Amino acid sequence: MRTSTAQPVYKDLMVARGGKALLRTLAESEEIEIETRRDSKSPLHRTTIWIVATDAGVFIRSGSRTGRWYQEALANPHVTIRVGRRRLAARVEPERDPSVIRAINAAYRDKYGAAWPDSANAVVRRTRLHTTLRLTAARA
Repeated sequence: MRTSTAQPVYKDLMVARGGKALLRTLAESEEIEIETRRDSKSPLHRTTIWIVATDAGVFIRSGSRTGRWYQEALANPHVTIRVGRRRLAARVEPERDPSVIRAINAAYRDKYGAAWPDSANAVVRRTRLHTTLRLTAARA
């Protein structure tokens, strides 16, 4: 996993002013971990996924509608994004705007296409577009 060592380490959840900037920084990572749970009483689930940033925001996408982390994020949009020891409280919401989806597809191809062309092509398939989620830093 590629992470920037120039950024400070955040031991606690960042939910204040720096959250938006930190989210963009975390989006530069090759992979992130997303922590989800169906509700406050459900066990925490952590999965490694890809993340991209565009001019419109920061986005993630699931491999399928039935994936556990995706289903949990839909049920409870309060998630945590992790890269190493850095953590950020965030919210997810489905992204439906076709022009934004096109930009996200291009971002996935640009970021991951050279190293993993088959996987990058798979993540931009029409059948996966509906699983696109916008990430925003949670508010304090």
